[in-house]
Amino acid sequence: MPVFDIRISDSPTRIVLALSGELDYPARVRAAAVTGPLALGGRDLTVDLTRVGFMDAGGLGMLLCLRRRVVAGGGVMELRGTRPQVWRVLELTGTDAQFGTVADAAGGGVALPRSGG
Repeated sequence: MPVFDIRISDSPTRIVLALSGELDYPARVRAAAVTGPLALGGRDLTVDLTRVGFMDAGGLGMLLCLRRRVVAGGGVMELRGTRPQVWRVLELTGTDAQFGTVADAAGGGVALPRSGG
């Protein structure tokens, strides 16, 4: 089983979370401890999913919780490097339109209009 890891790059206007491993309920609990203290107000958030090969409802819940915090603070959240299995979870749950996505250098991700609400 791939070990979940989260790396944070922080700047005044944007935070980038690079996730790797499986984005499931145990990962959600671990990520909440790391992302909970982040000051998201007035900043955008990019979540790099390039190294995430699996996501379940727990992982989706984490992304939605982060999105609520970012939008409430006036920012925009986007996903980068979304792999097909992860994207499929977003599509099946109807949450795909809530996330702006950007293509990375390898062409991962699907371009969507950014949604603030």
